[in-house]
Amino acid sequence: MVTILTATLAARAQVDPVSLPTVPSAGVAAENGPGTLWVNPANIAYDPDPRVGILVERTTADGPSALAFTAGAKGLSLGLRNRRRIVGDDFGNDWALDIASTFRLPARVAFGYNFGWHFADDVNNWVSFDVGGSWRPLPWLGVSAVTQNIGDPDPADRAVPRTSAGVAFRPLSSFAVIGAEWIHRFEPDPTDPGVDDDHLAFTARVRAIEGLYLRGSAEVPLGEDSLVPVRLGAGIEVYVGGVGPGYHLTADPQDGTGVHTLMLGTDEPGESLVHSGGRVPELDLQRTPPYQPRVGLLAPDEGESWLDTLELLRRLEDDASVQGLLVVLGDADLPLSRSRELRDRIVALEAADKPVLAYLTGSPTNADYYVASAARRIAMHPATDLGLTGVSIELLNVKGLLDYVGVEPDYVKRSQYKSAPEIWTHPSPSEPSLAMHEELLDDLYEELASSIATGRKQERSVVDGWIDNGPWTASGAQSAGLVDVLLHPDELDHELHALHDRGVSRGDLFDTPQPTSPWEDPQQIGIVYVEGAIVPGKSSPSSVLSARTTGSRSTVEALERARRDPNVAAVVLRVDSPGGSSFASDEIWRAVGELRERGKPVVVSMGDVAASGGYYVSAGADAIWANPTTLTGSIGVYSGKFSTAELQDKLGVEMTLLARGRNAALWSFARPWDDVQRAHVQSLVDETYTQFKSHVADGRGLSAEEVEEVAQGHVWTGTDAKDKKLVDNLGGFTDAIADARRRAGIADGRKVGLVTFSDTGFTFRTLTPSIAIRELVGGIETPELKLLRDALAPIGDLWIPALYADDEKVWMMDTTAIEVGDP
Repeated sequence: MVTILTATLAARAQVDPVSLPTVPSAGVAAENGPGTLWVNPANIAYDPDPRVGILVERTTADGPSALAFTAGAKGLSLGLRNRRRIVGDDFGNDWALDIASTFRLPARVAFGYNFGWHFADDVNNWVSFDVGGSWRPLPWLGVSAVTQNIGDPDPADRAVPRTSAGVAFRPLSSFAVIGAEWIHRFEPDPTDPGVDDDHLAFTARVRAIEGLYLRGSAEVPLGEDSLVPVRLGAGIEVYVGGVGPGYHLTADPQDGTGVHTLMLGTDEPGESLVHSGGRVPELDLQRTPPYQPRVGLLAPDEGESWLDTLELLRRLEDDASVQGLLVVLGDADLPLSRSRELRDRIVALEAADKPVLAYLTGSPTNADYYVASAARRIAMHPATDLGLTGVSIELLNVKGLLDYVGVEPDYVKRSQYKSAPEIWTHPSPSEPSLAMHEELLDDLYEELASSIATGRKQERSVVDGWIDNGPWTASGAQSAGLVDVLLHPDELDHELHALHDRGVSRGDLFDTPQPTSPWEDPQQIGIVYVEGAIVPGKSSPSSVLSARTTGSRSTVEALERARRDPNVAAVVLRVDSPGGSSFASDEIWRAVGELRERGKPVVVSMGDVAASGGYYVSAGADAIWANPTTLTGSIGVYSGKFSTAELQDKLGVEMTLLARGRNAALWSFARPWDDVQRAHVQSLVDETYTQFKSHVADGRGLSAEEVEEVAQGHVWTGTDAKDKKLVDNLGGFTDAIADARRRAGIADGRKVGLVTFSDTGFTFRTLTPSIAIRELVGGIETPELKLLRDALAPIGDLWIPALYADDEKVWMMDTTAIEVGDP
């Protein structure tokens, strides 16, 4: 509720019958809600949630009344205030229109201002200006100061200039905020010019239970013989669904006058004293939620992140108001590994006796049905088809085409299963490549079929038959038992009522308010993403023309910030990458080691793929979690180029190559390597391969022989990787976060913040009690590299060792450019 009710006496005479209304019992160091613009506008920076509040004030003994309204979001707040004054036998009106804004600096320092236009019946219009500063260096400490009505602008002397400075403490950093502040008023009494007064104010705001807050306050004069309070305040706030009323009384114990204040607003989103029950959130997956959503000129707001989605689903398990879940599938094209993480959340809800209804619509695939099979009941649109057909892999080889046009691929590698270059170098897949991909197919099919059999409580032979006879029409799927009922979207509510045997309310999962904590959580787990190809320099976001990349410089800086931050107790490294530069991978691997040396555990959560360079950066972690369908391993190296000499001859293109130094033109397209050059590049690849295996051996506690046995470029599913000791546990993102929490020694039930570090810093966005921080990442690439990356998009491998670019220079050929590529 309008934190119009926080915890410190506002630096204004609350019982003054002619002053405009302001926030009762709110302090310069503690206030965060809608009324912050009237108390200390700097604090707006700490709470970007949307906020609305209404305040009605009336003095005792039939005195004047007042009304105030405020609304804001992020760094902007607006306010409108009115005071109806008694003027003889008539009434007068004072109005104020306020606009406040703030800006935030690093280290949780913020500055803000409030600009007010004032309109009164008896004086000319006038303008006021307030400015404040605030610093919250610790989760339990805030320090603030504000100066208001600068320059004594009010010609009627009703707005008293004043300065306040205060501190706020949060015992145990959660249930209460205690404030103390000094207030200096400049000539508060117009009949006694030249006399200022100073007061001390003390307050406390206590969260008694969820949705119920109590407050108390006292203000005492300084410089007098007696410290008898001149004002006492008390209030109560009640929230239902994040919105609620409040009542506050401010009284002068010496003369018995006081002010009654009624409030209504939003100050504790998501909190509720009373849970109605019967709520069924809906998760409608129109697309796969990104790891790091972004907003750009040519890109829409991508909404909630994948971690947001998993965290919100996890919280439903313990939410007494939630009866179940409706999940709509069919258009998201979820990768199988992330499908497993979503499926795990459905399994957990079912275990908590919160039935899930899965609705298949659009064009449901293997992955959609894999997720849906964990639900209590599956509904399907009558006009759609179910694409449950099994898994397949297509291996492309274009060696014959290259021979035809006169392009010669020149590659060296370590070792036999490192098959990515075979697209160029082999007319058909090699035997090791075929054997490896057959193994992968076996594991992926086993996970798909066995999970469906478990979820649908069917014999395995029945599920094999379902897959072999797909795709299915809606009526055929219902007849065969794949789905339970055929429904149009407008019939889902009736199905939900029948499933829960009661009336339930359906709403978007993401519509539930998830407030941003204005105070940092005292214990935090950092989240760092390694997504897409790993390259030197800065990361770059995905766009219409290119995929997201992870830059080593950006990632190392993020890990270093996590290492220096005293509140970050552990880090989860989410890896979803096919590999990339060995130099960049080594830089990230080293930064992970430095975090561990600082005593902060690092836990890796593998996504859909964490192979080659993706495994390289993971190898030094304290623990590695992978989904059963994760593709990982590929411990191997290759490097190469194309020679277009024959093609140039066919096209009549003449290229004259001038060089000094035997290997100056090593990476030129004009001619292939000779034997000496090829042997030299092979030695570079061998050295990188040896270094890669050494890191794996050290990180995983394996001998060199054991690493070689599982290396050789072999790609493994998460299930096999666990058997080979390349990963520690099978599980998803939330499992890795829980593991990091345990390794950091954070007690069960303790509030923990999830902080996502990016290359440019972070902003706060919470999933109370977690904080998810998202930020854009940037970088550049050369036109040549972009052209090559686009050409290789079908296999997702950044293979060329030259022409990396960042903000300062182009990385040309040297040993740092050898690739640890995708399988």
